[in-house]
Amino acid sequence: MIIRRWEYRDNKQIEVMEEKYFPDPWNFRMLTESFLNENFVGYVLDDGGEVKGYIGATVCLNEAEIILIAVAEDVRRQGYATELLSEMEKYFCGCGVERVLLEVRRSNFGAQKCYVKFGFSVLSIRQGYYSGGEDALIMEKKL
Repeated sequence: MIIRRWEYRDNKQIEVMEEKYFPDPWNFRMLTESFLNENFVGYVLDDGGEVKGYIGATVCLNEAEIILIAVAEDVRRQGYATELLSEMEKYFCGCGVERVLLEVRRSNFGAQKCYVKFGFSVLSIRQGYYSGGEDALIMEKKL
């Protein structure tokens, strides 16, 4: 498996993963609009042409927000989320980003554990942010 830059052709596979893993998935149109945004950067975990993971972010001046991240169930807990985060952090450092934000469902303990291990901490809570009323934890990492 390799990590490479996210390409337009990846959006269809990413849409399928979004539908499989998230209750409020991004659809193809949303993915494409983000991908075409000049502030967007993304990477995928590529297994012979099959997308097994992805991370997408927007960068504005010295701040970045990770807006999408997922790893396929069959390759979870093998360090790939950390590899995707590391690749993105290298990019951030290269363009002067000083602070990275992300949001995660309060119930997503696995993701929270990964983010804390990677150096993120809880900055605040958005009450009832997700559909169904679930809270979002806003997490931050200073670079």
